Amino acid sequence: MNRLLDPNSASFATVGKKRTGIATRPLKGNYKKLLWFKQPFPDNYTDETTFLDHLQRNPRLQPYEFWSLMADATVIVQHLASVAIFCCCFVAIIHGRVSPVAVVGWASLCTILAWFLWDHWMGQELEVIADVPYATASGRGEVVSNASPTLSPRTQQRLATAKSAVLIYAALLGLSPILKSLTRSTTSDSIWALSTWLLMMNVAFFDYSGGPGAQLPASISTNSAMMASAVLASRLPSTTHVFSLTLFSIEIYGLFPIFRRQLRARSPWGHLILTFALVTGAWGGLFVTLTGNGRGAFVAGAILGGIITLLSMGICSWWLLGLQKYKNEIHGPWDPARPIIRRHWD
Repeated sequence: MNRLLDPNSASFATVGKKRTGIATRPLKGNYKKLLWFKQPFPDNYTDETTFLDHLQRNPRLQPYEFWSLMADATVIVQHLASVAIFCCCFVAIIHGRVSPVAVVGWASLCTILAWFLWDHWMGQELEVIADVPYATASGRGEVVSNASPTLSPRTQQRLATAKSAVLIYAALLGLSPILKSLTRSTTSDSIWALSTWLLMMNVAFFDYSGGPGAQLPASISTNSAMMASAVLASRLPSTTHVFSLTLFSIEIYGLFPIFRRQLRARSPWGHLILTFALVTGAWGGLFVTLTGNGRGAFVAGAILGGIITLLSMGICSWWLLGLQKYKNEIHGPWDPARPIIRRHWD
């Protein structure tokens, strides 16, 4: 009895062959990994002669390059610098070192100039689209006729942008008294802790791989930044301060990322110059905020911070290059088939 139950014994193998039946017959024909037609093979059959022929190691691996990693890191650096500039501006406003009207005034001026540049880019895209003489429908050569609107698409887009700006301005004017008394019963320590966590969420959930499309950033990132600015604005002394800080936060967290994406896609040199300006402003403002000094602290912070930022970007890029050799993704004939979905129909 024990001999029959021993997996290594000949009797056990004989019993197994009698039960399976099909395994005792010689297998004829070439095995194919298909289930929709009958084959002289069991369902759990493995073709040992061709099983590893199609083995692939890291088939979709794209080797990193140092300078491409450095260029991608500038997106992270820009956003971190933007958050640091916002925090430095808030500290300067709450301590009375800077007028809130001056902060939001300069920010609004930069926003308007950036919008003019963005509008110029959109005009270039519309000109490229207008060069197409006609369009076809359903791929059958039928000419599509468009009715002529009273206003051009570019004019309609400008009016929509102006309308949105007026609505945001009016809404902030009405909400500023409410935001000022929003956290009156909350201690300042809780406000600082809550705003810190919200800004950390903004940094963590920001879409660093976003394309050049004119869309708002990720909702979690933007909402957390708006909540942080709202609770911080509730600690300011007047409704003017609250209105200025809230409008500044909308510009730097909602509109500025759109311009940064467009600038990166349109002008690499402009993207590099903007990165340098943000790093200089962030580190200089941070040193001024920590030391309380003026121009000397700003220059020292900009120089030292620029060196630290450049070294951090280089070290992280080399670290990622070194980690790539440990990537070991194996694909073989056992992987399920991946359907090919046609996104554009001819």
